[in-house]
Amino acid sequence: MRGHIAKKGNKYYIVMELDRDVTTGKRKQKWLSGYDRKKDAEKALPIVLTEYMKGTFVEPTKITFGELMLKWLEDKKTSVKHGTWKAYEWLVRTHIIPILGNVLVNKLKPQHLHDLYHKTLLNKLSVGSIKKAHILILDALNRAVIWGQVVQNVAQVVDLPKGKKAKFEVWDEKQLKIFLDAAKDDQYYVAFELATSTGMRQSEILALRRVDTDLRAKTISVRQAYTLSETGHDFDDTKNDSSIRSVALFANTVKLLEDHFNKQEEIRRTNHNYRDSGLVIQTNIGTPVGPRNLMRNYYKILDQIQKEHPKFPRIRFHDLRHTHATLLLKAGIHPKIVQERLGHSSINVTLDTYSHVLPNLQEAVLNSIGDSILGGRINENPALSE
Repeated sequence: MRGHIAKKGNKYYIVMELDRDVTTGKRKQKWLSGYDRKKDAEKALPIVLTEYMKGTFVEPTKITFGELMLKWLEDKKTSVKHGTWKAYEWLVRTHIIPILGNVLVNKLKPQHLHDLYHKTLLNKLSVGSIKKAHILILDALNRAVIWGQVVQNVAQVVDLPKGKKAKFEVWDEKQLKIFLDAAKDDQYYVAFELATSTGMRQSEILALRRVDTDLRAKTISVRQAYTLSETGHDFDDTKNDSSIRSVALFANTVKLLEDHFNKQEEIRRTNHNYRDSGLVIQTNIGTPVGPRNLMRNYYKILDQIQKEHPKFPRIRFHDLRHTHATLLLKAGIHPKIVQERLGHSSINVTLDTYSHVLPNLQEAVLNSIGDSILGGRINENPALSE
């Protein structure tokens, strides 16, 4: 293959001589983007010809990394849940495009991404969020490679920053009792009790239907979630397949639900404006409860508690789920059971999440065996044991 440099206007172009058209016999040429200086075009010519012969040549593009990410984001909208997409959009528009959006995609280098992760985002986001941003960039660049927009995915060689795993705070038994006692008269008390006694996610609690409860069997079935949609909120699939599960109920929770359903039935009979949505957690007129309303009541209860107990830990609603799991593990419940109740995809997720709790359980387990691997106690009277 041959090529030469041609000038057009104030720019210099690489002109590649391609094979003649088999139909017309006419000579075919390919003109590549203009260079400001002739020597730059001459320097690039042999490289371009070699790459073209090897099949690794990617035609220079004026697409910016920001345009690439926005197109990827637009196409992703139809393949993920809206709430997930909104999280993607936040990372792309708020933290990726403002920094690297103007870089031409074929000029993007590993150093650009390294500096983005280690120098810019590390001061703003958690390591977990940076990893999510990296996954989005990886996916977008992988598609760009497949579509012939770039030669390679430069994100594949970038090391991510290391950081401590995000910690969560939980309540002990005494603190949990203080909260539940303070929440007794709240209209959404059942939601708070379910969070602490079942470990369900907020979205699962708000989507729980009465038909998914079996009080005779003392179980509830988690089958859907209350999720973000383009027009507000909607009911959708659970977080993943493992999230679809059956959760055994404590006797106290069964009694609470029985009373709760009786009250709902009484309201349905007496209030003609009641629009029953069939959910366990409903507003005063029977409609679904939005997460914001639930959180408003939750933090109002915490405000009340802290007036009397200023040092009372102000944990997130999601930490009620962690509280549930931690209390079960402290009580000696096998991690496999905890995994099933929480709907984790594997027991490894459970063990990793609550690894800080498990070492503290070893002493209790050893004490239950005895003072040695053979059992028995050091001060035990041998004569009495015969």
